[in-house]
Amino acid sequence: MHASDSQEDATAHEYYADNPDFPAKTIVATLFIGAFFGYLNDTLLNVALTPIMKDFGVDKTTVQWLTTGFLLVMGAFTPITAGVIQWFETRKMVLFTQATFLAGSLICAFAPTFGILVVGRMVQAVSAAFFVPLLFNGVLSIFPPNKRGTAMGVITMMFTAAPAMGPTLSGIIIDHTHWRVLFGFTAPFMLAAMVLVGKYLTVNLSNISRPKIDMLSAVLSIAGFGGLVYASSNFAHIPLLEFILLFAASVVLVGWFAHRQFRLATPLLNLRAFEYKQFRYCVVILAGAVFLFLGLELMVPMYTQQVLMLTGTATGLILMPASIAQAVAAPLFGKLLDKKGGRFVVLPATVMLVVSLAVLWLFLRIDTQVVMLTAMFTLLALSVSACVTGETHGLNALPKTLNPHGAAILTTINPIAGAIGAAFFVGATNIGEKLSSADMPQQAMLDGIHLAMGCALVVGVVVVMFALRLKAHQK
Repeated sequence: MHASDSQEDATAHEYYADNPDFPAKTIVATLFIGAFFGYLNDTLLNVALTPIMKDFGVDKTTVQWLTTGFLLVMGAFTPITAGVIQWFETRKMVLFTQATFLAGSLICAFAPTFGILVVGRMVQAVSAAFFVPLLFNGVLSIFPPNKRGTAMGVITMMFTAAPAMGPTLSGIIIDHTHWRVLFGFTAPFMLAAMVLVGKYLTVNLSNISRPKIDMLSAVLSIAGFGGLVYASSNFAHIPLLEFILLFAASVVLVGWFAHRQFRLATPLLNLRAFEYKQFRYCVVILAGAVFLFLGLELMVPMYTQQVLMLTGTATGLILMPASIAQAVAAPLFGKLLDKKGGRFVVLPATVMLVVSLAVLWLFLRIDTQVVMLTAMFTLLALSVSACVTGETHGLNALPKTLNPHGAAILTTINPIAGAIGAAFFVGATNIGEKLSSADMPQQAMLDGIHLAMGCALVVGVVVVMFALRLKAHQK
């Protein structure tokens, strides 16, 4: 069967999955592979930050830009994806995105200076910005609303399990080889994904309408969100007045960006999706969960290596059960959401999230047992996984015409929330260290971690308040 014939047969149904001859699972799997390894890179360097600091002679505030900078660029470019995806055939768009990621990985693997390493990460981030919207749009085009939960549960596994696996893999690789191997490690998988896409993705999953892309909106997005992340990551080091001015200016730019979207005939992001309450609540819950999880994904390796004085491999093994639990549970949460609705899944998850944060706050000590730490982090990871699954509830609340924009909004919020979360936890820990009166460096850092965890509890309570407003089923 020719590609054009396949497309014609598939589009004879409202959704591609309605056609029993359409290879829905195979196509989603090919999109998933690239997105999974793109997201794996969010936290793949977390355990490697300490040896990178030593190799290039940079401090921990500077080195964290390998993580926060990646998330920042990913979030800044994501708003553009909704328009760009509608300019090119899906297969060409996916292959170009994967090739760009591969190029960024090679730059990082052979980077002679820290600056070049950062540049390579930024190239990776640009491609990662397109991976998730391509996958989201694929799922929304292929599956009807009552079957999306299961598919989105698999995507949730990517959002949560992939970042959780990053420190585990990097810990093992760092202890036995070199941090540069981390970048070569993903290359064979990305090449395999390109082969699968070229073979199986024979239909176009987006209408090629070539909408006008408003460049001023793109600039406002990059400058506004970039300023927020920069201010958040450096608030412990820059003068208070400078921080206030930078933060205020960034908020103004983000506000200008939002205002402009309502005035444009073809907005970069159609923010009218926020007029639907259930979608709005799910965005807040997703942002809070990602803020907390990616922040803790960065902080826990620092805690294990600099407070408990454990190796990278030990750190990775502590985090590994969380990865396994998320990989198993995320699709199950998705199926449960299809059957019982968003509130049934998300509300208990937010309560469990607060409980896990409280337990971490109380039991993180210099002599915390490894088994206890592993159990606490696994509980946190499971609760976040269920919270993120709730994004399906939000998308189902939107009319079909707003689905691409809802997906773009969610994928924009995700990396921005993660970047601010990672920056916040590092900054709060630094402030706590400075305020500590402890003589031992380990205890001083632990005091900083306790301050960050106390603030995290407040965010967790806010997430619960919004979960209480979710409905059981969409009308």
